[in-house]
Amino acid sequence: MSTQKIVIFFIAFSCSLHVFSQQSAIYTNHLATYQKALALYENQQYAAAQTLFSEIKKTAETDLLESDCAFYIANCAVRLNQQNADQLMEDFVNDYPTSTKRNTAYVDVADYYFNNGKFAYAKKWYDKVDETSLARNEREKFNFNNGYVAFTTKNFKDAKKYLSRVENSQKYGSQAKYYIGFMAYESDDYNQANQ
Repeated sequence: MSTQKIVIFFIAFSCSLHVFSQQSAIYTNHLATYQKALALYENQQYAAAQTLFSEIKKTAETDLLESDCAFYIANCAVRLNQQNADQLMEDFVNDYPTSTKRNTAYVDVADYYFNNGKFAYAKKWYDKVDETSLARNEREKFNFNNGYVAFTTKNFKDAKKYLSRVENSQKYGSQAKYYIGFMAYESDDYNQANQ
């Protein structure tokens, strides 16, 4: 074999390896757009993230990817105060009843409304949360937030129920005791209010 043929062979072989390696990189990184959308979501660029998630959902190859996109589309809508936000979240829950993000969706939306002072909306979503599937630290936050929402909406019975659960919490205990004491004072139970 002549040297020229060997050189041509190695050049052709190198080019074909380069082409195949480029294809592999593309195929192994098929979720790059999804990762970009998640990064936008984490950076609170909800409009751009929502657009990307919508594009990904149209061509999603798996049910998991499709349901995750629907979750983030609805979450972005809530954070952008879009009129159909609640409906999108309800659609997500109804369309993907086995999604692991179902309970997370309820908590996220409720926490968002809670943090923005929309306590009636927060209550609606907290009522849908399955408490038993929350982690311990999530459960404390849920109980305090739910108790505070009930307190602000003058539902003192529920407020006391939830706030009592975090009365001994290191993080929420002092605040919970304050609201429990305030409710006792309002109901003329001065002994409990003093405690």
